[in-house]
Amino acid sequence: MATKGSSIEFRSVRKTYGSFVALEDFSMTVAPGEFMTLLGPSGSGKTTALNCLAGFIDIGDGDILIDGVSIARVPTEKRGIGMVFQNYSLFPHRSVMGNVAFPLEMRGMARDEVRRRSLAALEMVRLDGLADRMPHELSGGQKQRVAFARAVVFEPSVLLMDEPLGALDLKLRETLQLEIKQYQRQIGCTVIYVTHDQGEALTLSDRLAVMDKGVIQQLGTPQELYDQPASRFVASFIGSNNILKVFRSEGSTVSIEGLGAIEMTGREPPSRGYVALRPEHIRRTPKGRASATLEQAVFFGNAIRYVLRGTDEKEISFTEPRSGAVNVPAPGTEVRFDFDDSSLTYLPA
Repeated sequence: MATKGSSIEFRSVRKTYGSFVALEDFSMTVAPGEFMTLLGPSGSGKTTALNCLAGFIDIGDGDILIDGVSIARVPTEKRGIGMVFQNYSLFPHRSVMGNVAFPLEMRGMARDEVRRRSLAALEMVRLDGLADRMPHELSGGQKQRVAFARAVVFEPSVLLMDEPLGALDLKLRETLQLEIKQYQRQIGCTVIYVTHDQGEALTLSDRLAVMDKGVIQQLGTPQELYDQPASRFVASFIGSNNILKVFRSEGSTVSIEGLGAIEMTGREPPSRGYVALRPEHIRRTPKGRASATLEQAVFFGNAIRYVLRGTDEKEISFTEPRSGAVNVPAPGTEVRFDFDDSSLTYLPA
């Protein structure tokens, strides 16, 4: 099973519900075969954007194009888009094979071709041995695989996925994340994936758009957004981060919330705004430039997460890998720590 992905373009889409603005000047281009994720908190507009593309809701202003052709007035059933939902939406009275075959039957395809394509889709998701099972006889992961097979059996050029793993437990979600990416590469379709789970977005995406209040806050590759966040919102939403205010700078010395006066040695210090410092970039060392009081040490198996109270009563957290025996100080102990100046990300005020 293979298909050619389509390009997708949102052009200044605006969607409102009364006085509430769900999408504002939403513009984004997705390349053929790209895996694009819309990431953001509840109410950020990501599902609204997906539903506009699917045709479930009408857009207000702007336009949406697939392969350069406007689909704003094309009915949902004629857009040729596959869709995977969080709640699976399987037909309870149809077998696994019957569920997967349904989109082909609705297109009037010959019986032999329906069976051939349905079996190929089930083989791809490794469920061909369960073709005669009913949905209530399946696990959550198997149901989601059936839903995926049904969405791609008619070889759509665009596949939309709305929180498809949200109802599954952590271990199964992690397994299916890798499988979804593998299936998408095998099929070649363009995917727009909606989630509020940052780990999921970083694992799956070629690029991702971080949204808030109906607006794209930043769009780029997972590494770009993790290493070079453009704002405090993105820095705090993608991964764990210490967001610290810069008070003043005198020469090579800069006063930073939680850290105190720091002598910068590797780069020019910021004069205002904020800095972001990832927990994994902080290291505990007796000669560290900063110190803080340990409030708690949390055991994570392969690492220890320290929560400190620094200057200005600012909370600072950092992660220390457990490569062997680790001497964990007691709460209330002063902990000295340091970081490479290059690991600081400067953010606008």
